[in-house]
Amino acid sequence: MDFAMTRTDPRFIYQGDRTRHIAFPLGGIGAGGLALSGSGRLVDWSIRNRPGLQSFNGYSHFAIKAEADGELLDARVLNGPYEGLPTGSPTTRKFFDGFGWGANRNTLAGVPHFESTTFTGTFPVAEVAFHDASFPGQVKLTAWSPFIPTNERDSSLPAAMFEIKVTNSGTVPVDYSIAGTLGNHGCQNGRHSYNETGGVKSLLLTAADELPDWQTGDVSIATDAGDVDHLDYHFRGQWFDDLNLFWREFARAGRLPERHYDKPRLNRNMFDQPEHGTLAARVTVAPGETKTVRFAIAWHFPVGQVYWRPGQVNGETGTWRNYYASQWANSGAVLAEAFARWDELRAPTFAFRDTLFGTSLPVDIIDAVQGTMSILRTATVMRLENGELWAWEGQFTNEGSCEGSCTHVWNYQQTLPYLFPGLERTLRETDYTYNQLPNGGLTFRQIIPLGSAFFPLNPCADGQFGSIIKTYRDWKISGDTAWLKRYWPKVKTALEYAWSAENPDQWDPERTGILWGRQHHTLDMELFGPNSWLSTMYVAALKAGAEMGRAAGDTGFAAELERMGQAGADYLNAELFNGDYFIQKTDLGDKALIEKFDHASGKVGVLADGFMETYWSDEYGQMKYQFNDGCATDQILGQWHADLAGLGSFLDPDKVKTALASAYRHNYRADLKGHFNPCRVYAYEDEGGVLIATWPEGTTKPAVPAPYSEEVWTGLEYMLASHLIFRGLTDEGLAIVRTARARHDGYRRNPWNEIECGSYYARSMSSFALVNAWSGLSYDLTKGEIGFAPKQQGDGSWFWSVGEGWGIVSRSGNRVRLEVRHGSLDLGALSFAGTSARIDRKLGAGDAADLTIGG
Repeated sequence: MDFAMTRTDPRFIYQGDRTRHIAFPLGGIGAGGLALSGSGRLVDWSIRNRPGLQSFNGYSHFAIKAEADGELLDARVLNGPYEGLPTGSPTTRKFFDGFGWGANRNTLAGVPHFESTTFTGTFPVAEVAFHDASFPGQVKLTAWSPFIPTNERDSSLPAAMFEIKVTNSGTVPVDYSIAGTLGNHGCQNGRHSYNETGGVKSLLLTAADELPDWQTGDVSIATDAGDVDHLDYHFRGQWFDDLNLFWREFARAGRLPERHYDKPRLNRNMFDQPEHGTLAARVTVAPGETKTVRFAIAWHFPVGQVYWRPGQVNGETGTWRNYYASQWANSGAVLAEAFARWDELRAPTFAFRDTLFGTSLPVDIIDAVQGTMSILRTATVMRLENGELWAWEGQFTNEGSCEGSCTHVWNYQQTLPYLFPGLERTLRETDYTYNQLPNGGLTFRQIIPLGSAFFPLNPCADGQFGSIIKTYRDWKISGDTAWLKRYWPKVKTALEYAWSAENPDQWDPERTGILWGRQHHTLDMELFGPNSWLSTMYVAALKAGAEMGRAAGDTGFAAELERMGQAGADYLNAELFNGDYFIQKTDLGDKALIEKFDHASGKVGVLADGFMETYWSDEYGQMKYQFNDGCATDQILGQWHADLAGLGSFLDPDKVKTALASAYRHNYRADLKGHFNPCRVYAYEDEGGVLIATWPEGTTKPAVPAPYSEEVWTGLEYMLASHLIFRGLTDEGLAIVRTARARHDGYRRNPWNEIECGSYYARSMSSFALVNAWSGLSYDLTKGEIGFAPKQQGDGSWFWSVGEGWGIVSRSGNRVRLEVRHGSLDLGALSFAGTSARIDRKLGAGDAADLTIGG
């Protein structure tokens, strides 16, 4: 497959100060990884089953030297200017780095490098062009890891792949040596072995010391170049001797020495620096000629330790085993397959990029989607031994942020169910298998090892109902009714929990279709009484449950769910819409409403005897942490889920459109000058954004409102933007996306890291809803149906991914063509802008189906 990308918008090309904050993730889904900085540095080494942001693997790097007639012309590391602070940048090292130590040594700021770089970032591929007038040649590095939607196994490869292209711009032949240096991550006493197999030359680095299983592993670097030097070990010194001697050995004419140590290291490096090894590919390039050298780096640390829950399992700290360890024996085996299948892995990875970027989707949408799907490559996500996905909410510098595939955060992301639906279904499967209490409640964080314990807090309302809605969505995406029937008893019990006498939060004991009791949620506190945000989630779950129940043959229960859902929808439309937007309808002065829950110990932020103090203010005579008549960005979240999943509109469409327009008008700010925010500051000053909640003129802000109300979260911004677009308010939706991405321009923040409670935050993957909203995607693979109603009028092309395949749908005049570019699609019927046709055939990669509008 070769689908050339038709456009590269200037915003994806970063130069000068716009490269400063770039860290482009490389690695496999659930496998950890590293990142490529805007200057070509290898940073954020998160390969040992925990985040390692702002970290380095020693001084791992690529370098190049040029020789002619046996004389050195030049030698440089493949880095651009130093991105950090001259007084010292953040680091995980204790000595000789950090504030007060000057430029970080491991960045190789003190080694000759290139004057400037041009970074082109089009996920899943990054390119760095190095510029320096004094270097005899032009050099470009292309970095990627397999990212092939619907192909979960290959997309989980724990490797980063590099293609380094050098062009001789001079008048005489030049001998170039391109060297890849790899640190033995976390290991000062290494065992390094050089191997040549099938044309691949590799260095495998592991520890000579005996280590517990959760610390044991290895890293490798390899190339398939024809002529290769191998420096198995850098000089074993205590100060800066290893880098000092390496550069003297490299930056001279001739070959590298073949240094090898057979004995363990005794003189450990005083700066906790790992041992290093180097492979150097040698190529002769004629004037005007270009040659490419391929390298890859892999890692293999099979067992992870549950470091955040010490002593949990029988008094011992638990462990898990990584999925990739079931596929590859060590990092050398990873690289053997990577080189054997290089072109086979590269073609669909680049085809996905070219397909997405080559469509007529607005560039703002493409930017948001490609900037957030990178999260799947980071340590936010893990894959357990049997392939199950498990995830953090995000990442702190050296540990995960908020464990357990948190349902109320992961509710928002829409990337995984469409690009990797099999992985998304594992979240449903582990949720119902390991997270469901005997009373039907779904705890909202998964504990690993799976099945070892339940998370101790009560189920949260948005997470509980989101899990049910997503079961419906995943059933329609897969078309697998047998899968649905297998889990239907669990889904049914989860629905019944809403009115169960065993539900201590008394959500809906009278089966009204509205939530009345105490409702925990993603703002980390409790809402009390009817509110549109959480009750729309409830109604959407009831509607989804009714359809699933009918499919599972549980028609009586389905009818009851239908009745409750309609009753809830009627109440929402009649009682919770104030003419401008949907609200919470609660008397903040009704102390009795919360007194009945005073027995609830163990809730977030609440001590066993501190519930009333937490939620009632005697000073103001009000309950705390509520919205009341405020305008919440999330006010109709359940309708957003329903629209995306194909459940239809249970709220009055005119009221939905009015409420969305009002949320935009009240909560969107083109800039935040003068905005007061006592919370976490993710946007400020001349930057714009969407606030969590506001209290427009004529309303009264509670004395102590819902937490985070003044903050800006990209996950909510993309949710609101996609809902606006879905409902026809395209200009407003695009304005929000454009404003959010302007904050991630490389100069202000990393374009591939949207933060909330930590880096690479999962909620931001709500961005993929923008793709489906713009194309007007509809689907029901239980019937083989797929349809489109693009917001763009006239000719164009739109990316789609559903079920087991992905590709584009394009319109030219009255002719519509759906193409499968990877995988397959059992297509029963295709519709486009109101015209539909039966197809009734299975399309494979390269196949297409046509439709004539009006025909």
